[in-house]
Amino acid sequence: MDKLAVIDHVIKALEREIEIGSKASRDAFEAATDEDAYSDGKYDTRSLEASYLAGGQAQIVKELGDALQGFSLLRAEHFIQPPSKQVGLGSLIEISQKESSTWYILGPGSGGIDVDVDGDSVTVLTVHSPFGQSVASKMEGDVVELPDGLATIRSVF
Repeated sequence: MDKLAVIDHVIKALEREIEIGSKASRDAFEAATDEDAYSDGKYDTRSLEASYLAGGQAQIVKELGDALQGFSLLRAEHFIQPPSKQVGLGSLIEISQKESSTWYILGPGSGGIDVDVDGDSVTVLTVHSPFGQSVASKMEGDVVELPDGLATIRSVF
């Protein structure tokens, strides 16, 4: 699997999520500031709720933007950094369990995003997740524990 293609797919997915989140944040902001949203009484909290929603959406967009910036740096670093067989930030990892294998990329953020690359699904892990921590610093051939049993790190790119 081509690591650069995976990074490019993740970047595109993040850009789409940022676009969707930005629109949702704008819509929530407009709902919070709309004259129809002003309080009709002390129990009417529509405007307040919409403002909380707008703030939450803005925070999500910021976090997605940070992840996008991190993956863009990983893309540039791909051409500078020599490949390593030790799992670290930016590693593309194939983990096999029984007779199946799963692909992951250890990224700077947006854990849980799945991208399809040439018919294979690749999931973004972060070093902050328990699974990301368990595979960080491992090498090809090392065994890791998954919720449904032991698995082997087949390859690291």
